[in-house]
Amino acid sequence: MLLRLLEKLPLSQSGKVAVGTGLCLGICAIPVSRRTKAGHDLFSSEKPQDVYDAEIERRRAQLDTKEA
Repeated sequence: MLLRLLEKLPLSQSGKVAVGTGLCLGICAIPVSRRTKAGHDLFSSEKPQDVYDAEIERRRAQLDTKEA
């Protein structure tokens, strides 16, 4: 499919290669550039926000049972 589209472009072979490479790199960059929640992206070392909130609630529940 991509080859058919590139063949219709009035470019030389190297121009078609450049356009095809740019398209492929652009498609691959979509997941990296998309905004995500903390801890849910590809290169994150943070905890996801849901896990962090659950830990806080669990700690509060433990403190409430110790005080009673």
